[in-house]
Amino acid sequence: MRKYILFALFLISFFFVGYSQKLVTIEECQQWAVAQSSANVQKELNGKLLKVKLANAASHIYPKLEINGEAAFHSDVPQLHPYVNGVDTFGRFQAFIGLDFEQVLFEGGKLYYGRRYEKLANQAEIYKVEISINEMKEKIITIYLNLLILDKHLNILNNAENLLQNQLNQLKSLQANGIIPASAVSQLEVEILKVGQNKGELQAKKESLISSLSILTGQDLSKAEFAVPEVPSVDINSPSDRLEYKIFDNGKQTLEFQRKMHLANSLPKITIFATGGYGRPYYNYDILNPHYRWYYAAGVRLNIPIIDWAKTSGVANVMDLQRAILSSQENDFIKGNNIAIQEKRFEIQRIEDMLTLDKQITEKQKEITNAFSIQLMNGTITAYDYIKQQNDETQSLLNQEVHSIQLLKAKYELLALTGRL
Repeated sequence: MRKYILFALFLISFFFVGYSQKLVTIEECQQWAVAQSSANVQKELNGKLLKVKLANAASHIYPKLEINGEAAFHSDVPQLHPYVNGVDTFGRFQAFIGLDFEQVLFEGGKLYYGRRYEKLANQAEIYKVEISINEMKEKIITIYLNLLILDKHLNILNNAENLLQNQLNQLKSLQANGIIPASAVSQLEVEILKVGQNKGELQAKKESLISSLSILTGQDLSKAEFAVPEVPSVDINSPSDRLEYKIFDNGKQTLEFQRKMHLANSLPKITIFATGGYGRPYYNYDILNPHYRWYYAAGVRLNIPIIDWAKTSGVANVMDLQRAILSSQENDFIKGNNIAIQEKRFEIQRIEDMLTLDKQITEKQKEITNAFSIQLMNGTITAYDYIKQQNDETQSLLNQEVHSIQLLKAKYELLALTGRL
């Protein structure tokens, strides 16, 4: 029965510990942050906006139906002198109301170019939203890895504090027997207080970072434990595939379709039309019948712009200059990005070399500290010597942990620089 009770208590304690301390990963934090942001809403709104703009770009091809009316007084009207076939002088007042219909048959490709332009402009906005998502992911990575560094630092200080406390307990026993002076005990006590003070500062920084991460993710991470991510697989020789390159290419295509849209404005336009109504219309309908009546007209209309050709040529020159500016900006970006990638590759190699040395240094420091501990108990070294050696070992452990997190960070940054985050 006692075994069952102990097992039940273990399960209950395990449940509460697991419930109060949730293990989270860097990928989860990124997913929460993206879901918490307005990125998805912006994409959805851009999709709706594109539908509206595509409809507007096609609005000129739909039939146009208008009600038109006019009342006018003319100072001069056609005169028949003397009377011809009994027709009097035409009246100076004309008035009519009618219905006008117009349908475009050919408009130089404005519909196709206009819709392509709107799609490219919308895609550029989506690329910008995705870039903002990547920037958010990079921010999460920075905060998360800084949290891991603080955790590692705190764990190392806790271990150092425990070792110092054990040494202090042994020194107090030796002091009671008159083997070592009281100053040795006091030195260790001061060092333990310093370690506690350092831990307090680090804990405050950790809580601040957790608060920032909670705000970005929309999750309460105050009691969370943060898993150390695996080192991401990075091909240091892979080419860059950043979204910025797609934006530059998109900009070039947008300029090209803008140019074609302006060119379409200078091409011939063919429409069919029909008009009809009631009243006394203009005299070109029936010059010999000035009375109010029903009338209609229908036909095909051809418009060939001439003056717009000069304007189109000027627009083409503007587009060429804008394309040259965009190409220059793209070249500068490519150059800067390639330099950053190369520097990050060298940084990764440097950190990996440092980690190899860190492991060797840490092993040696542990051996020296163990030897100094025995010497301290024997009174052959002072407490100050032991504290200094303990601090050296702590620093070597910290350097190793920091460099391991820096390697993680550098590889994540390389993924971001190559567009594979």
